[in-house]
Amino acid sequence: MSTRNTSAPTPKAGARRWASLNEAAEYLRAHPKTLARRFSDGLLIRYRVGRRVMVDLDELDELVVASAGGLKTLTG
Repeated sequence: MSTRNTSAPTPKAGARRWASLNEAAEYLRAHPKTLARRFSDGLLIRYRVGRRVMVDLDELDELVVASAGGLKTLTG
């Protein structure tokens, strides 16, 4: 009898996390037009896979952290 490893595979170091435009907007709890504005501003890179627009969630996280730079946290 063989045993199967049922744990989820760990992502490779440096592996990108991809999301569609709508998934990325949902991730941020923002409207897709908000992300479209960031594409136009040059603050966020849009990747195309065929007709589909994809967003690197790591880049999106960096953008959010950079834009919140002057904000204080609730605990600090």
